[in-house]
Amino acid sequence: MLIGAVLANVALAVLMRGQRSAFIFALISTLCLIATLAIFLAFTFPANQVTNNWTQVPANWEDLRWEWEVSHAVNAVITFAALCSLTISVLLEKE
Repeated sequence: MLIGAVLANVALAVLMRGQRSAFIFALISTLCLIATLAIFLAFTFPANQVTNNWTQVPANWEDLRWEWEVSHAVNAVITFAALCSLTISVLLEKE
């Protein structure tokens, strides 16, 4: 689902390339979504793997849980920024 959102944002950015302001906000939205994917792959996914999707408790589970929770919180903020940027891009679009 996230990859589809990134591709849709890339398509929007390409379509908006002639409108500088709308393009910039579409590009920011795309970069935010790519950042959330990178954070997921760097922190969330490894914690899920080590804990077998939180069905096993490794020795350092408290540290893993903290990284997992922080990665989700950061991704929520970045995803909201992507939504805001996408909304601004669409509002700035000229017919």
